[in-house]
Amino acid sequence: MLRELKISDFAIIDEALIEFGPGLNILTGETGAGKSALIEALGLALGGRFSEEMIRSSANQAVVEARFCIARDDRLNRALDEQGIENGGEMIIRRTASRSGRSKAFINGSMATVGQVKALGDALVDIHGQNEHQALLNPQTHIFAFDRFLGLDKEREEYFAKFSEMTKANRRLSATLESSREMERKIELLRHQASEISGSGIAPGEDKGLLSEKTRLTHAEKLLETASRAIGDLDENENSASNLIHKAKSALDQMTELDSSLQSVSESVKGGLFQIEEAVNEIRRYADSIERDPSRLEQVEDRLALIVSLKRKYGGTIEEILEFGEEAEKELETYESDSANSDKLKVEVEKLETEARAMAVRLDAKRVKGAPSFSKAVSLQLADLNMEKARIEPGFTYEDKADGASVEDGAKVSLGPEGAGSLEFMFSANAGEPLKPLVKIASGGETSRLMLALKTIMKGGPSAPVMIFDEIDAGIGGATADMLGIKLRDLADTNQVFCITHLAQVARHANVHFKVEKSESKGRVAVSVRRLDKKEKIAELARMAGGSVAGATALKWAEEALKDAQRG
Repeated sequence: MLRELKISDFAIIDEALIEFGPGLNILTGETGAGKSALIEALGLALGGRFSEEMIRSSANQAVVEARFCIARDDRLNRALDEQGIENGGEMIIRRTASRSGRSKAFINGSMATVGQVKALGDALVDIHGQNEHQALLNPQTHIFAFDRFLGLDKEREEYFAKFSEMTKANRRLSATLESSREMERKIELLRHQASEISGSGIAPGEDKGLLSEKTRLTHAEKLLETASRAIGDLDENENSASNLIHKAKSALDQMTELDSSLQSVSESVKGGLFQIEEAVNEIRRYADSIERDPSRLEQVEDRLALIVSLKRKYGGTIEEILEFGEEAEKELETYESDSANSDKLKVEVEKLETEARAMAVRLDAKRVKGAPSFSKAVSLQLADLNMEKARIEPGFTYEDKADGASVEDGAKVSLGPEGAGSLEFMFSANAGEPLKPLVKIASGGETSRLMLALKTIMKGGPSAPVMIFDEIDAGIGGATADMLGIKLRDLADTNQVFCITHLAQVARHANVHFKVEKSESKGRVAVSVRRLDKKEKIAELARMAGGSVAGATALKWAEEALKDAQRG
């Protein structure tokens, strides 16, 4: 549910912070007070299109923030988890729009795209009226509303699962039935790639070892020469370090005989001689390992060239090359398996198509059979809402296909994700007018009442858990208006409902009543939104029923009307 709406510098609204309640939230006020601006602000927060006129004249940017409780909505919690957004049972959508034309969106403090916000907004809120944010105006939702009424949701979902399985199998079969030349070319390429990589015998880290070996082979003469010089300087020359240290050791030994305190110095020099001897031995071993082998150098260079070639084709590192080779072998195995099993795939596809056609035909028959009861149920609800002559019927359309599913009249039709053919609501508001597509002819008020009628006759319906009706009462009054209020209140048992209304008969059914007022101070217009207590509700109902100066009769009626609504 929508818990809170915070608005700054939007249209004629300076600052507003509104805390909403569950059930039916009613907003009333004089014409032009700013009621619709609240809905427009929410629409902007939910990913609506921005225009500079939305920013208050004295400000550089508008900010709208909507806070929703989603603790019980697994679908929305999963959607946020998939995007890596923490929620803790709440979702706060914040939208800023500046005069530069730039707008920003945030979900729970994380930067988001307007597209992400709009997708979540569509799942959260349906706005019906002047700003259309309506599921009913999207023909693709009609089949879901219709199936919900007939109790066919599970059957449609089972068909969709079978249709998806069939579609995937068909794509796989199509791939295996590509021209044999193309298939063989792909297999041959994969074989070459896999063979080239596996045949190279390369191993992780091999290139680094080869580069080191290449350096030694290339500079073998210099390394041997330098090693010989080092051995001479350390041990073999007349003035080598070893000879000089031996002389120093002899002198220290003589001194130690006279003064034993120099014993440790003598031992240190002796240790230095051992270290030099060990270093000389290590250098000799290294020199013995150095090869002057032009043929080995050529082999190393050839091996490095092979690795460079493989990197250029398959990846920047040996690890990436090996991974490419593994993937190529897997893909080759799949292609060879599919090519060998194309006959088996054909049988599988035919079986899935037969099953999907049978399921689609059964589903279509139930839809056609249930259409009259759907139309009758909606028409009865519309009659209560002062649309006695309105008619609505599901319009079925099918695309011919020679080997498709055979529907009720024997025609062969193609299958789609929702079954055989498609469905769109056809509507006529007045007697004698032909049925036409609902999305092309229904007015805002008619669409709102249609949505209300649909929500009344079915559980769940095609809309989001938060529903907003902007002046749904256009053109009605009296007992019809009261019936509208009752239906909104009943709808609010399962959905959070908002309604902007000018009719006291509707407003009296509110669980929470807000009054929107416009005032002027220092030449500037300001809008305030106030939650009414019981006494204020009575006064507002009296104003709506009896005019700006409500008399005793209007107040008495308002008090009784509120009591009656609360009893109901």
